[in-house]
Amino acid sequence: MLSLLLGIGMMVVQASAAQAPAPAATNAAVAKEDPAVTRLALKIYAQMRAGKVDTSLLTDAMNKELSPEALAQQKPIFDQLGDPVKLALESSEKTADGTRWVYVATFAMAQLHVTIYVMKDGKVGGYALAL
Repeated sequence: MLSLLLGIGMMVVQASAAQAPAPAATNAAVAKEDPAVTRLALKIYAQMRAGKVDTSLLTDAMNKELSPEALAQQKPIFDQLGDPVKLALESSEKTADGTRWVYVATFAMAQLHVTIYVMKDGKVGGYALAL
């Protein structure tokens, strides 16, 4: 699902429910930030903003969602947001298929939550920007 929520200027990009895992009842919280995941979240955002994401970083479902055409439609939002000034880990949670990391991203004009799903194979299975 790739959608633009009008009026708030945000983009939500997620794989299908099968790809972006829902938290399982027995999830264990991940205690600390993983600098590699933080770099990956920033890298994916920068590539989305540039209009082309490295396909080797994504699951097949995410590659379909983040096509150059889909990203071109969102370019005005990325241009308005610019680069994040700060990215701070808010929470993370292990799931059956990987780990969901939630960051607070501070931009010049807004503060958004960035959620990135990193699957067990290291590929990104979901990415979302939301209030």
